[in-house]
Amino acid sequence: MATYGEWIKKSARIGALLGGLAGFLYGAYIMATGLTFGWTDVLDTVGSVVAVLIFAVILGSLCIAIGALAGLVLGIVASPLSSLHSRRS
Repeated sequence: MATYGEWIKKSARIGALLGGLAGFLYGAYIMATGLTFGWTDVLDTVGSVVAVLIFAVILGSLCIAIGALAGLVLGIVASPLSSLHSRRS
């Protein structure tokens, strides 16, 4: 069984991974559906794709930090509960 510290680190990593992935996909979706980008010319398309990726990376990075904090809190809250359950068994 994992120790208390390992459980918290694992929860924070999982939260950061899920938060970063969700933030990247959400940022890409928000920017790609914007009406201000031109998708007709090749140069406009390249510029639009770069803008979408930059915004998605920025939002994904922010969500990594938020997800890590959420995972940290969840790990702290859930770990003592699981250790109490295993002690009773």
